[in-house]
Amino acid sequence: MLYQNKVKQNVTLKTPFYLLIAMAGMMSLNACSTGKNAEELKKDSLTADSVEKAAAASKTVTTTQTTTTITTGKAVANPLKKNGRWEVIVERNRRWDEEYANMMLEKDQMGIYYRTEIKPSYPGGEKALAKFIQENIVYPEAALENGVEGEVLVGFAVDERGVIYTPVVKGDLAGYGLDEASTAVVAKMPVWNPGQIQGRNVKSYFSLPIKFRIY
Repeated sequence: MLYQNKVKQNVTLKTPFYLLIAMAGMMSLNACSTGKNAEELKKDSLTADSVEKAAAASKTVTTTQTTTTITTGKAVANPLKKNGRWEVIVERNRRWDEEYANMMLEKDQMGIYYRTEIKPSYPGGEKALAKFIQENIVYPEAALENGVEGEVLVGFAVDERGVIYTPVVKGDLAGYGLDEASTAVVAKMPVWNPGQIQGRNVKSYFSLPIKFRIY
């Protein structure tokens, strides 16, 4: 009985030793199979992490460059006019005037009239409107650097108080920042004289062409 207890005790003490030998052997085999020691494996892990971070940074730069790329539309670059003097011309939209005459005095789902008995107008008239835009618009740098001219048709609404809202580009985009410059200057305009039907102020639409020219 005493002998059996000693045997069991010896086995119990030796078992952890066998496990250590087995684990050491597995680590040795793993190191042999890769041909790298623990320090080298650690370096590989750090390198992989650096590569992953670099790849992520590269994607960020690419995304930034994509978002800042100039979107070109119908406007065409002309190197001969690059960085020349410029002007902005504001004219009546003759085509819209013709269509306007045939429109019904009806409002759309947003409660805005396409045609009114009295059109919305800029205080001081068309000359005052042209002067305001010429003095407040910024000819886009990208367009000047590429000699780009173009026309942008901006549509917007005038509410019952004469406040301008929702300026948008109608038709094809000009590109090179011309569209953004046009809607920005329209959004800055002061209060208009609102359109009227039967002597009552109503929400109504207006369409304004803005021409960019370099000479």
